[in-house]
Amino acid sequence: MGEDLLRKALDFAYRQLARNPRSRIELERRLREKNFPDPIIRQVIQRLEEYGYLDDQAFALQWAKDRLTRRGWGPSRLRIELKRKGIAKEWIEETLRELFEERDEETLAFDLITHRLKGRGLGDVREQRRWFSYLLRRGYSPDVIQTVLRRMKKNEG
Repeated sequence: MGEDLLRKALDFAYRQLARNPRSRIELERRLREKNFPDPIIRQVIQRLEEYGYLDDQAFALQWAKDRLTRRGWGPSRLRIELKRKGIAKEWIEETLRELFEERDEETLAFDLITHRLKGRGLGDVREQRRWFSYLLRRGYSPDVIQTVLRRMKKNEG
């Protein structure tokens, strides 16, 4: 019975990882939701890590890079989401350092807002507040946002 349950848990874990990459914590949660016992969950996680199918550090970098390029997320949003996924703090910081070493946060925010505006101007003060909120929700710092908005206004004038 124990080997059969282990096989079922491994099969379930492989299917989960085939659909989407997951962190260790996310996979543990999924296995618990399916009511696999803790000793089985520990064995599954250990095997997947040994085989290289589960690697939180590599997952964090891949996941953050995807969110940065596809959704334009800034460092604070990435930090929060990676923490929710159970990624260790040192790996989060290393991931962000690596991502934003290659890319300038201000340039990313500027490109994101320019792309969204599609040639239109920033508009009135109310519109500028909306863009400020938009970039803030995306995870950019208030200082970076203010710099970007000033730069855009300067380019308009």
